[in-house]
Amino acid sequence: MYIIAEIGCNHNGDAMLAKSMVDKAKECGVDAVKFQTFDSKQLISRFAPKADYQLETTDKAESQLEMTAKLELSHDEYMELKQYSESIGLDVFSTPFDIGSIEFLQSCGQTVWKIPSGEITNLPYLEAIAKVSCDNKKIILSTGMATIAEIQKAVDILESGEVADITILHCNTEYPTPDNDVNLQAILDLQANFRAYNIGLSDHSIGITAAIVAVGFGITCIEKHFTLDKNFYGPDHKASITPDELSNLCTQIRRAEVMLGSQCKHVTKSEHKNKLVARKSIVAKRDIKAGEVFSVDNITTKRPGNGISPMRWYDVLGKVAQTDFCEDELLVINEIPWDN
Repeated sequence: MYIIAEIGCNHNGDAMLAKSMVDKAKECGVDAVKFQTFDSKQLISRFAPKADYQLETTDKAESQLEMTAKLELSHDEYMELKQYSESIGLDVFSTPFDIGSIEFLQSCGQTVWKIPSGEITNLPYLEAIAKVSCDNKKIILSTGMATIAEIQKAVDILESGEVADITILHCNTEYPTPDNDVNLQAILDLQANFRAYNIGLSDHSIGITAAIVAVGFGITCIEKHFTLDKNFYGPDHKASITPDELSNLCTQIRRAEVMLGSQCKHVTKSEHKNKLVARKSIVAKRDIKAGEVFSVDNITTKRPGNGISPMRWYDVLGKVAQTDFCEDELLVINEIPWDN
């Protein structure tokens, strides 16, 4: 499972805070950290309203443009963060939100291109991502607010360029997502409609439950917003998880992966030894003398399971005891006159 800590803009435009978040994400056990790269004036019209969740978590008097402008990192700051993240063994990439940011990230040598849900119907943007040329190019596509038809159209555009791999993330674009809207079974719909692609989850719900459950659907990637403090000022902190939660998420996902095992039902090494203890055998219900006929009156089934299996119950009934058996004694297979 590829686990992405979505730092996004939760650094609040503070590069030092962003670096601290990278360190914490590494400690928690993620595979990658992700940022967001944008020019606010290229991204947002001065007339654009805030989303309801943004109104609840930021100053109602400021516009979406004014709010977002506070969250930008400079190109130099991002490059320093990229180099630092890579130096401590993390994958790092950033979501571009405008054409200029695509060009900047391409100049940085970015190979993983995360497309946010809001851009899935932005034709010029999708075409620009499709035209990016780089080695081992990978695309991760979030699908919040999108229909299957819209996702298919976006994938077709992205496939018009060179791409080594596309991962499609189930996503709900409400921060935080109410439990009744998480709709994890939509993962099955994506898997059925996009069989050639990896399917993952971009989770905006509270806590880690949805991410753990999603592992059981056979996804390959989980992205989760990350913050150092849910009470920080900013639009996404309330829908993000803290270091303790992220660490637990990574631990539980790794456990869940192991627990999934294979698709073959078999007797495992750990349980094999318990057959003797937990299963039953055919035993004497009471003392039996040689020459007696085995019947429901003189035989029964009890533990341990190293004698004749109760599945041969009807094979034993009606046979004649060849020797004496005391109460609870296992019937011995070579003492039964089996039919040829």
